Amino acid sequence: MMSDKHTPGPWRWEFNEKHKQLTLVGGRPKYDLTIMEFCRWGMWGAGVSMRDTSPDADGFNLMHKVHERPDWISAFPGREHHKSWCAGIDQPDMRLMQLAPDLHALLKEARTTLEMWKDVAPAVSLCADIDKLLARIRGS
Repeated sequence: MMSDKHTPGPWRWEFNEKHKQLTLVGGRPKYDLTIMEFCRWGMWGAGVSMRDTSPDADGFNLMHKVHERPDWISAFPGREHHKSWCAGIDQPDMRLMQLAPDLHALLKEARTTLEMWKDVAPAVSLCADIDKLLARIRGS
C-alpha cells in the first residue's frame, strides 16, 4: 500500500471566538499542524490557505494560499475555458475532504458486509470500531 500524502489524523475544527477564526488542525502529536485556515479576501470574500504536504515542505507546517499555488489548480475536463472562474483543486487534504462522502458510503457498505462474518473475532472488533466511527459521523 502506498503511503498517504494527506495530513495524518486525528483532525478537528477549532473556533477562536475572540478572533473570529476557524481553523482545521490535525496531525501527531494531536492537533499540532494547521491543515486549513481562512483569511479575508477583498471586501466580500474569503481565501483559503492549505498546508503544504509535499516532500519539499520537509515536515514544516508551511501554509500556502490556494490561489498562489497554480500546481494545485486544474481545469475540469471539458471545461478548460472556465478555469479562470471555476476550477478544481488537487491538494491531498482537500482531496480527502472531497472524497469523504464516498468514504462514508463505502464504510457503511463494509460494515454491512462484515455483519455476515460477525462470529469471527476480528470482524466483531472491526464492526464495533466502524459503528463508533459511523456514530461520530452522524454526530451522536
